[in-house]
Amino acid sequence: MMPRESRWRWIGLVILIAAAPLLLFPGDWRTLAVLALPLIWIGNRITTGHFIQRTPFDVIILCASVMVLVSLYATYDMAISLPKITGVLLGVSVFYGVAGIAATPQRLRALILGVLVAVAVFVGLVLIGTDWGNKVPLLQTIAAQLPALLRGLPGADHGFHPAEVGGALTWLAFLPATIWLGLRPMRATRWFIIGLMMIGLTGVMLFVLVLTQSRSAWIGTIVGVGIILWLSGRRGRVVVGGLAIVAMAAFVLIGPQRIFEETPQPPSKLGTVFTPTIAERVELWSRAIYALQDFPFTGMGMGTFRYVMPLLYPLFTVSPETDIGHAHNEFLQAGVDLGIVGLIAFIALYMMAIGLTYRVLRSSSPVLMRWLTIGVLAGLIAHGVYGLTDAVALGAKPGVFFWLLLGLIAVVWQQRMAQVREERST
Repeated sequence: MMPRESRWRWIGLVILIAAAPLLLFPGDWRTLAVLALPLIWIGNRITTGHFIQRTPFDVIILCASVMVLVSLYATYDMAISLPKITGVLLGVSVFYGVAGIAATPQRLRALILGVLVAVAVFVGLVLIGTDWGNKVPLLQTIAAQLPALLRGLPGADHGFHPAEVGGALTWLAFLPATIWLGLRPMRATRWFIIGLMMIGLTGVMLFVLVLTQSRSAWIGTIVGVGIILWLSGRRGRVVVGGLAIVAMAAFVLIGPQRIFEETPQPPSKLGTVFTPTIAERVELWSRAIYALQDFPFTGMGMGTFRYVMPLLYPLFTVSPETDIGHAHNEFLQAGVDLGIVGLIAFIALYMMAIGLTYRVLRSSSPVLMRWLTIGVLAGLIAHGVYGLTDAVALGAKPGVFFWLLLGLIAVVWQQRMAQVREERST
């Protein structure tokens, strides 16, 4: 019979999954779903003796959570900030749910299966729910053939923003392939069948990634592939070196202006696609820095940039009628939302994640854990590169995948530490 603690972990995860759609689209009665989170924490306390599973990320997450509360002092409209706040709460809950449920290798395998199912569902939703861009005529023509079935969601009335979809895929695109490589010790026939499914899922994700027409996501994905090749062995490093030389030569010959040059688009309404040129991004970054200087301790409030920026820091290169949801730099956007302390906490999450993955990869970890770690690391770095010129802001709906990856890192680290303690005891 399953122990009470394990049984509650799974029950808590089911409650979290049931509450997730309501927390992603809060408002009216749906906001009451936030009460499910303290219910899960209280259940953890009763069954395990503590509210959350302890991880190396705890202090950083506490600082970020405190700054979310502090930012409420600055926000001019709670209704605007609410979706981002509930998004952060959901993300943190996903992190601790993942960290608490996968305490053994068997549970980790079950969790990995659940993650792959979630990724497949996400890819299916974006295929029928994205408002595709118009930067590349051929890709626009292909995307127009996809059914636009998912519309009218709160905050995404016209469909999901393609650049945000591309940013989310930079987190996820490497997981199926690296997990498949981590399963190599299993029987050859079974491994081959699983490989067909994982390659198929990866292919669909790359297809969607191309259709997003997000240059930031494309560049981030290329960097992520380079990370995997570099960590795969000596031959991979040689390939990465050659590709890096070619990429730098192309960058110099083409120039950043042409790489990030966008097709001119008419002024957009809230929720539709806007893709700034490199000059417009630079101006946006300057406005984000102004906001960070004016609101260094509290931030201007989560989700308020698109409304406050045109009033306090109007742009010269972009029409005031154009909706600009964020600063097009994920790190600056974290500072705009949560102040300098929030920015430091956000950067610290990345640094802690990279540090833990480095230590796991330097140790003699099982094959599955090693390749899972490589996939997570590649996703985080790829998205970090994407986040230099675009953003999936903290609390945004796809941001739950960021917390999912951090949770996977915490799980791998915990299992590695358990392995070290067992080796020392013997």
